[in-house]
Amino acid sequence: MKVTIKLYCLIIISLFLISCTDYEITPITSWKHSNSFPGAARASATSFVYGDKAYICLGRSGPKYDFLKDVWEYDSKTDTWTQKADFPGAARVKAIGAVIGNKAYVGLGAIAPYAGNQFGDFWEYDIANDSWKRLADFPGPGKNDLTCVVIDNCIYVTLGFDDTGFVKQTYKYNPPTNTWTQLKDCPIVRTAVAGFAIGPDFYVGTGYQSGNYKDFYKYDTQQDVWSRIADAPEAKVLAKGLSMNGKGYVLLGRHWDGTIDGGKLLSSVDRYNPETNTWTRCGDFPGGGRQNMVVFTINGKGYIVGGEDDAERKSDVWVFEP
Repeated sequence: MKVTIKLYCLIIISLFLISCTDYEITPITSWKHSNSFPGAARASATSFVYGDKAYICLGRSGPKYDFLKDVWEYDSKTDTWTQKADFPGAARVKAIGAVIGNKAYVGLGAIAPYAGNQFGDFWEYDIANDSWKRLADFPGPGKNDLTCVVIDNCIYVTLGFDDTGFVKQTYKYNPPTNTWTQLKDCPIVRTAVAGFAIGPDFYVGTGYQSGNYKDFYKYDTQQDVWSRIADAPEAKVLAKGLSMNGKGYVLLGRHWDGTIDGGKLLSSVDRYNPETNTWTRCGDFPGGGRQNMVVFTINGKGYIVGGEDDAERKSDVWVFEP
């Protein structure tokens, strides 16, 4: 009789938990630890990908300062790193980076303290010749911590932080004309968001304004329209997003409590399916909770490099497959 009652209670609890969960749970099991990044361990760096190679640049090696401007190339075929020509602008954190054709584009960002120390300069990197050229400055008010994607050979950016607060402007950069165009504002005003692109759509969500958020939004670049989609499974800030095989991923971050290094670092990975407008919990990153890492994809594999926990900056490199 007691066994029957216990079994019945377990079934009721299980059904209750299932009814409270509006997402699937399918952990990623194919994590691999690759060769570590050989430069200074860093957080808030910038990355971009060209073919089989990824590039890591900028960031900081200290908890608040020690800003960097070095550039490193990662060859995914040989799992090796090579240092390249330094970024020609000022050292900084939270710059944007993207690749279109055989050129990379890097710029914006800031140094601390942020007031009066944000950058609007924008640079083209000739990957084949390992050389830099300055382009048109970014015209928006918020130049720090923007979310950036590439869609149809244009660079889209939104949200971010200016000298005094958060901004919601959205812009498009067109490389052939070297021009920035302002688009429809994002419906939220926030920083430390995660973002990714799937097809013609730009997705952004989570982040911080007056607390931690898990709402998510889609920007249709063809219609210049924003719309709300399903919430992510978890409210967080300083997570990172990437897209792979037609799905979006939001990785790691922090549930912030309002103080420096306060709250809880997160190791969770969540996947978004645009066809069903649903999220899947993909388990936890084996490298531990962290924030301000760089993430990218090469040939159907996801990469996490560096970042920081509350004790140190990181230089480890992890690879996963869905």
